[in-house]
Amino acid sequence: MAFLRAREEEDLQFQMAPMIDVVFLLLIFFLVATSFIHPESQIPTDLPQKRLTEEIADLPQQFQVMVTSKGIEVNKRKMKKAAFRVQLVSYIGRGEEVYVFVDSKDDARHEDVVEVLDMATDVGAKVTVVPPYEEKTD
Repeated sequence: MAFLRAREEEDLQFQMAPMIDVVFLLLIFFLVATSFIHPESQIPTDLPQKRLTEEIADLPQQFQVMVTSKGIEVNKRKMKKAAFRVQLVSYIGRGEEVYVFVDSKDDARHEDVVEVLDMATDVGAKVTVVPPYEEKTD
């Protein structure tokens, strides 16, 4: 029992040498594992340069058509269906992409909505129908 008492009376001390070794090993590991130079940034590349006018010219033509009981509104301007068809044909004839977004008021006739959809798809425009807005009542 005297042996156990002598061991308990000794002060336990923290060994610093192994701790310093561990810190230096971690430091060396992170220095080796970290890449300071990005080799992909040194590859010579010739990127195409676009001008602002070219970017604007490349945008597709978009028409927002609102069908009402009194006719159609194209981009918030009243227009006759025949004039709208001529405008669509002229844009598509030039090889431009044309997108038509069709929406309707509650009082619009279903026949008018279908006529606008058929007209746009017949000339080759990409047609999207805007779904009706539903108010949530809680």
